[in-house]
Amino acid sequence: MASGLVAFLGAFLLVDAAFRGSWVVFWVALGPIASVVWALWLLTFRPAILVDDHAVTVLNPLRTTRIPWSAVAAVRLRWQVLVETGDGRIVRCWGGPVVQRPRPVRRGTLSVPQDAAALPAITDRWRERRGVRPADGTVVRGWDRPAAVSGILVGTLLVVAAVVGLLAA
Repeated sequence: MASGLVAFLGAFLLVDAAFRGSWVVFWVALGPIASVVWALWLLTFRPAILVDDHAVTVLNPLRTTRIPWSAVAAVRLRWQVLVETGDGRIVRCWGGPVVQRPRPVRRGTLSVPQDAAALPAITDRWRERRGVRPADGTVVRGWDRPAAVSGILVGTLLVVAAVVGLLAA
């Protein structure tokens, strides 16, 4: 919600600069605003945990990891979802449910953190599918192409906007 508000505010300020201000202000502000909106998208909207019948796919900022259910050794929840593979590696899921910080119930006491509501959906699917052996049970790690391409585009936009802003000034 807050990141959507920041994106809307950035777009509003750019439109305002274009119509009421000057084009120099627009071009100078375009790069930084696009960078902030891209970073917010990358860190808040893009991360996710995708679950299907064959594997769990973890989309973290700039990285994607696809783990077949047969390669998952454990699924735990600390402050975020952790998927442990058979070879001992731990994949931290940025886009999953998180445990809320304990809040004081009464003075001097802390409430017990509750498990996130979405975790049982992941663990239940893992328990029913972990015995099924796929043709290829290897963990696949790679770059998150949409995020990387959008980062290159935003970086190019930042450079172009800075050059145009300097030439227009």
